[in-house]
Amino acid sequence: MGPVSSLASILLATALALFGLFVLAVVASALPVQVLQRDWQQRFIELVIANSGFPIVGFAFVHLAAHVEPERLELFQLRQQLRRWAVLITVLYLLLIPLQLSITVRQFSDRTALQAEQRRRLSGQFSSFAALIRSAPDALSLQRQLTQANGPALSAADLAKPMPQLRQDLLAALRQAEAAMPATIQQATPLTPLVWAAVRDGLRLIGSSLLMAIAFAAGAQGRTSSRTLLMRLLSFWRSFRRRRYSRK
Repeated sequence: MGPVSSLASILLATALALFGLFVLAVVASALPVQVLQRDWQQRFIELVIANSGFPIVGFAFVHLAAHVEPERLELFQLRQQLRRWAVLITVLYLLLIPLQLSITVRQFSDRTALQAEQRRRLSGQFSSFAALIRSAPDALSLQRQLTQANGPALSAADLAKPMPQLRQDLLAALRQAEAAMPATIQQATPLTPLVWAAVRDGLRLIGSSLLMAIAFAAGAQGRTSSRTLLMRLLSFWRSFRRRRYSRK
């Protein structure tokens, strides 16, 4: 085996190892598979993007090996087969973009649903406490009922008040707490961190997906096409712009 053949074999072996590392890193860390779960989808996107260097370098190494030793038919066939697969890989990377966008939308909708559920639950508690306060015959009975309902505890000063005054004060405090409920829920589930997380993930994951799609499209080639997918897309874009300018 000559030095050229040896180099081509090393490049091929390295490329196959990189492909294998990508599959192992993504598949092993994505188990158990829960395709419909938002957290699993987010983890899957993170894994694919974090390990994308393996397949793109392996893709380049196969091309380099075929260039180093062009007379080896198996290298040429492997390169052409990978170029056809690269069309699908390009599409899959592009599909990660709407998937990430849908995850972001669901994060905001889940926050809205959680806040609505918290408001409903707390409104029910307030209504229940108000009914206990209005129906209790005396302070001791009210204290016992509130304790059973996991409500607020009455202080010694509260127990010393006349029942009409205690009832009035407790209902006023309850109305005040209910009025402050929206602000309390907002503080418990703030919007700003969620927005910044969406911006960071959007720039990093969506941008990375687009760059990887462009990288694979540069080498992607259909079975019947003599040009790469990126060249065809750029040609389509240039012709679209020419038609647009010609109409003006």
